[in-house]
Amino acid sequence: MLMARESITTRLIEAIEGWDPLHGPLVWSDELFDELARAVFAHQYKHNAAYRGYCESSGVRPESLNTWRDLPAVPTDAFKYVRLSAAEQPVRTFRTSGTSADARGEHHFGTLDVYKAALHGPFVRFCLPEQRPIRMLVVAPSPDDLADSSLSFMLGELVARWGDAESGYFFGPGQSGAFEPDFEGLGRALDRAQADDVVTMVLGTAFGFIEFFDHNAGRWSLPAGSRVMETGGFKGRTRELTRAELYGLFEQRLGISTAMCVSEYSMTELSSQAYSDNLASGIQENVRLRVPPWARVEVVDPVSLRPLKGGTQRGLIRWIDLANVDSVCAVQTSDMGIVDEDGGFLLLGRAAEAELRGCSLTIEEIIAASTDKR
Repeated sequence: MLMARESITTRLIEAIEGWDPLHGPLVWSDELFDELARAVFAHQYKHNAAYRGYCESSGVRPESLNTWRDLPAVPTDAFKYVRLSAAEQPVRTFRTSGTSADARGEHHFGTLDVYKAALHGPFVRFCLPEQRPIRMLVVAPSPDDLADSSLSFMLGELVARWGDAESGYFFGPGQSGAFEPDFEGLGRALDRAQADDVVTMVLGTAFGFIEFFDHNAGRWSLPAGSRVMETGGFKGRTRELTRAELYGLFEQRLGISTAMCVSEYSMTELSSQAYSDNLASGIQENVRLRVPPWARVEVVDPVSLRPLKGGTQRGLIRWIDLANVDSVCAVQTSDMGIVDEDGGFLLLGRAAEAELRGCSLTIEEIIAASTDKR
């Protein structure tokens, strides 16, 4: 039976907020996940015209869906060319990064309630199991300064909920109007955190940290329990580092051990986040990224885009993100990876253009189907 959008939203929020972030399983039963996936897909099929056209051209309809694994996935680049939204009047639109000359992907939200509900449980599970306020120093623009950034929105929600009174942002508009890092301010904030002996979390993109360490020669010894959450992007303007090299700098320059450094992985086209499981598990070997139970990740063949079975096969990462209520819950990324049998996964970097032929063909099909529906 087709559920009203409000009923789907309420059902999802109840399921998400009913999950115990510290002790609950990271995988819902296939029955529960399939039930919710079918309801979300039926809603998107009815109200997302561009996606419906693509589904029809693929021969997939709500009544013919066998399992959530058969959901037609949309490549992330398609968000640049087609309005993939079931929301008639979006309350917020997040845009991918890029210059004014580049096409930027757009993710439209009819409500932010599901997005907000999905934020905090995984963050607690993988970054803040103590569930108490912490000093949060953010090397990224605030949501007030960059309203169309999903990363800034996420960080803003986390700071508002979990940050202490001395938390702050150290990246914002400069005198020229362009966004600039405030590395002097970050250095002073680290000085205060060390002097106050307060447990601190530093959050931001990897390249932001690289730029900071290149700019500021200071060294700190933050108190035990301090930690880092990095969101990827290891190529700065001056040099490029591996994750291991950057984590070595966290230890040398901030006094934060590798065991307390968490990697976060998501993108504008998603509503959920994956985190590395090292802090949560206390195990530093065979570290994997994990998703919350309302999301699942699998790998697909780069050309055929068909799911690959087995825990050692290398393929393109595909997300099924049920929190993507008002867009598309099946999202095909351009990132290569390996997914374990238990759902944990490794990222292996972005696929080469030659490996993305399947995604390119799918984008062409989506654009054609969207044009046919006009």
